[in-house]
Amino acid sequence: MKLAYSTIACPSWSWQHAIDQAAFFGYDGIEWRLIDGAPVSADFSLEAARTIGKATAAAGLGVPALDSSIQLTAEPGEARDRMLEESRGMLRLAAAFGAEHLRFFAGTYPESVSDADALRWTQDALVALQPVARDTGVRMALELHDCGWDRVGTRGITSSRFLADVLSGVDVPEALLQWDLAGPFVEGEPADRTWEHVRSRLAYLQIKDISYNADGTWRYVPIGAGEMPVGDIVGMVTADGFDGWFSFEWEKWWHPELAEAETVLPGFLAQMNSYRRG
Repeated sequence: MKLAYSTIACPSWSWQHAIDQAAFFGYDGIEWRLIDGAPVSADFSLEAARTIGKATAAAGLGVPALDSSIQLTAEPGEARDRMLEESRGMLRLAAAFGAEHLRFFAGTYPESVSDADALRWTQDALVALQPVARDTGVRMALELHDCGWDRVGTRGITSSRFLADVLSGVDVPEALLQWDLAGPFVEGEPADRTWEHVRSRLAYLQIKDISYNADGTWRYVPIGAGEMPVGDIVGMVTADGFDGWFSFEWEKWWHPELAEAETVLPGFLAQMNSYRRG
């Protein structure tokens, strides 16, 4: 088990402070989402990325992923061409950061689009990006994320099922799945079913916990304080042989009301180590 955290947790920190704190707290790695409080985009300097990558490695830390917000499921046309060009640039940046994966969103599409079209568009995008992924050595990690409309209720298709079907129908071994625990949970998919869908192509997990409010909305809470079976999931995947990255995604950048990173980052390590001990 290797433990990392996403820098979405610390929008006020410099990149050097994020590295220093990871080493101080005892993390194994950093998942880069924000650099100096801003999301990394394709126009980020390759030279700066190499500098940060070298500093991360010098601190003894790995990089499970560089996170993008790129939506891979796009209809052929100019917008899709721009998306693919951005993706190629981000793959090169990920390599400069020393990242093992580039995180993508995939399988998110309007209700007006058929599942068959969405499947084909996503597969075509992966094939188009395969040469750059192969050249850089960076794998593409497709995050399990809800679709923004009730795909489960209307079509019976969860994010894990859709993306497993994407990968099973195309010969792109550079493409894997990233299990964000919240996505399948809010879709109502049991964790063991999600594991069936992702186990053969799992890149890494993003760990978080949520608690439901009385009105049915939900909020992020520290690991172990919510309603998600985080400990059961960790135990299930490790017992089945997964020994890769578990990365804490505390979405402080999106939710400023959340506790500061220096408060929650040590608690994540303590909770995960308690799961490891059983």
